[in-house]
Amino acid sequence: MWTRSRGVLLALVILLAAAVTIALVRSGAQHGSLDPRSADPQGSRAVAELLADRGVSTRVVTTLDGARTAAGPGTTLLIAGPDLLTPRQQDSLHSSYGNSGGRTVLVAPGPPSVGTLAPGVENDATPSYDSALAPGCALPAARRAGTADTGGLRYTTDAPDADACYPSEGLPTLLRIPAAEGDGDTVVLGAPDILRNDRLGEQGNASLALQL
Repeated sequence: MWTRSRGVLLALVILLAAAVTIALVRSGAQHGSLDPRSADPQGSRAVAELLADRGVSTRVVTTLDGARTAAGPGTTLLIAGPDLLTPRQQDSLHSSYGNSGGRTVLVAPGPPSVGTLAPGVENDATPSYDSALAPGCALPAARRAGTADTGGLRYTTDAPDADACYPSEGLPTLLRIPAAEGDGDTVVLGAPDILRNDRLGEQGNASLALQL
């Protein structure tokens, strides 16, 4: 069963066993976008296969309740179309993963969703016009990956312990925000490029994608 949201089909794909979870949005115009089963240029099957080589399996969750149930320690929930969630869906999802002990990755959340799914984070009005950016932070995953195609939306945050990485004109395009309780965290990613089949082999994209 697919869950409809604002005229598009929404699905959440959970990568279990200390893995990454990919949420995907599919419509006539975006068929296969970040779909881990898709070999299309904008799909993400390449990164899913690399994860499988490392013992990470993928599971498609087709309801919001399924995603809420899956959130927890050892699981990363990656939401590829956060702005397509209704305010009620955003509240419900955040209440499940906020202190779940797992990781949540939000791909390019804009003003409609970022304040709810990542409280304390705001969008800057001007995006980055550079795609490839240097880490510019101490986050181990970013330092290992080096330059990556994170350029897109830029963010500000009042979270005191946040890692602010891949800055463009002084503002980060990737944030890692520790949960208020427990060991979980939320990663805000300003662009989907590092996950896409046609960009995975460029810069340090594959390294960063596999560590999120």
